[in-house]
Amino acid sequence: MMLRMTALGTCLLGLTACEPSTQVMLTGASIVSLAHTEKTVGDHFNTWAFDKDCSIVQFVNGEEYCQEFEDEQSEIPQEQALHCYRTIGGVSCYREPDKSSTAQTKVY
Repeated sequence: MMLRMTALGTCLLGLTACEPSTQVMLTGASIVSLAHTEKTVGDHFNTWAFDKDCSIVQFVNGEEYCQEFEDEQSEIPQEQALHCYRTIGGVSCYREPDKSSTAQTKVY
């Protein structure tokens, strides 16, 4: 089912580029997007449509085309986690928790 929806989305996106000049622009946009984000224009559309991380680069590397988004917070080791607190005019972050802070000043 997922593959059918991906193929349908890609085909519908491709139908917008029937004119040769539009095809060139779409191809150029996909190349630039691929170089900067490792996703083509179609990948960005599929990521939006399925709310998953879709990338042709992942597929070429033998992984699933669309994967669940990784939780970036879980990748940060605990010793590198920052403890942030509200201060006058902004937020201040420290490597170690402030023992004098309250729940009202802690930024989660």
